[in-house]
Amino acid sequence: MAAEPNDSRFDEETRALLQHRLWTVFGMLSLLAFFYALSQFVQDLVAETERSRSVLLPLRTFLNGAGAGLVALRCRTGRRSVTELRLLDAFATAGTCWFIAASLTDVPPPNEASLSIVLGATYVLLARAIFLPSSGWRTLGVSLLALVPAGVIATRLRLEAYGAVDRPSEWPLQAFLVFRNLGVTAFLATFTSRVIYGLRRQVRDAARLGQYVLREKIGEGGMGAVYRATHALLRRDTAVKVLLPRRVGDHGMMRFEREVKLTAQLKHPSTVAIFDYGRTPDGVFYYAMEYLEGGDLEQLVEYRGPLPVARVVWVLEQVCRALAEAHGLGLIHRDVKPSNVLLCERGGEGDVAKMVDFGLVKDLRAGGDSAQTHDGALTGTPLYIAPESISAPDTIDARADLYSLGALAYFLLVGEPVFQGDNIVGVCAAHLHTPPPRASARRPEVGPELDAVLLRCLEKQPAARFASALALRAALLACPLDERWGAGEASAWWAEHRGPFGEFCASTRKARLGSSARSPGAAIVVDLREPRT
Repeated sequence: MAAEPNDSRFDEETRALLQHRLWTVFGMLSLLAFFYALSQFVQDLVAETERSRSVLLPLRTFLNGAGAGLVALRCRTGRRSVTELRLLDAFATAGTCWFIAASLTDVPPPNEASLSIVLGATYVLLARAIFLPSSGWRTLGVSLLALVPAGVIATRLRLEAYGAVDRPSEWPLQAFLVFRNLGVTAFLATFTSRVIYGLRRQVRDAARLGQYVLREKIGEGGMGAVYRATHALLRRDTAVKVLLPRRVGDHGMMRFEREVKLTAQLKHPSTVAIFDYGRTPDGVFYYAMEYLEGGDLEQLVEYRGPLPVARVVWVLEQVCRALAEAHGLGLIHRDVKPSNVLLCERGGEGDVAKMVDFGLVKDLRAGGDSAQTHDGALTGTPLYIAPESISAPDTIDARADLYSLGALAYFLLVGEPVFQGDNIVGVCAAHLHTPPPRASARRPEVGPELDAVLLRCLEKQPAARFASALALRAALLACPLDERWGAGEASAWWAEHRGPFGEFCASTRKARLGSSARSPGAAIVVDLREPRT
């Protein structure tokens, strides 16, 4: 039989499930007992049976239901300890069987009452084995606790039925007949618990990567899927990205491993933090990062429309600082876009921006290791890709991220991308040849200074853009604003919209997972190098 694992996270999971199931099972048992007590009372009243007996049996059944109801109410609210829940499980289950046996001691004929005790105990124990999480050994212990007293009462009733109470020679036979049936009940309950408990452990183990237990899928990209997970010991929510082996080969594996190593070098508060990474015994590569409550900038615009101008500057300023650190280390993100910037609350502060998904990072220090950095490949998201990433991907530098950031800023201010098209080719052609529109033409609140900053970011030639992310940040902060957005405004917005925005983001994540169509808003990697012969 499977022993219960010494795993604090699994104990917590079991505790929560056990508490919920105890509330459900004993709540239902209480309602059934009350209904049965009422039906007994009405039946005996209509049959005009002896009044004392007709009241006594329904009263006992009612008290049994009241006891089950108290157990259910105890489990309904608050956090009960594992020890308390297991004691409630054991003694409430056993007590129900004892109460059934005691309630039937004076119900004639005794032989039928004995059979009713066996059937009642069987129903209770099998229902427990099916609904409550328990190992086989624990179920066997609870079964013995419940069945031995009930079996003694059932045996005595059989002896009374055959007038053999005063004949000790009959006791072993009648006890054997009763406990044979109860033994089958104990075996079936124990076997049922063992099977269900074992299947549950298999599901748990299948959803575990290292010390992380996967809960739900929250995102999926070209290389991997992202899951909400929990650390088994720390009980901390974590986001775990897992490589999808069926989509990539050895090249993709190297790229995925490189992503986590490069991202782990970044320490800025506006860059997602990496906690851990590794491989499972069967070769699945994964890494764990901080789980961020909130949503990305694309979801935020879908939720509320274009953002206040001051709020856009507030967010962009944080992203600039995160990019400045990456660029200082020789790393180019290459996929700056609204869905790769999350907005969340951290440490009681609202509107904290977090850069994520460094899967397309180019390392300028790689010394021409094109196998991993994808030199000669068109890389990025078409709606936000820099012109040189299309025409000369070998030459890109940090200023390609600034172009993408300018396109992101335009989207936040206007609610639509700078360039749109029916297909990827049309969008890429617009980035190469079409002058970018002014945001103020679509939204008059955008002042001329901010307009000029965006247009400079969206210059076709890298040399005409800002020299660095910090230079862009300084230009953004120098723009005069008619409104104010700071920590107070951010906290007030999150206090009002935390719940609705969270629900909206959850629904849009499900919609994204259900859609696999390639669009200009999805990241692409197209190898433009000559094929090797």
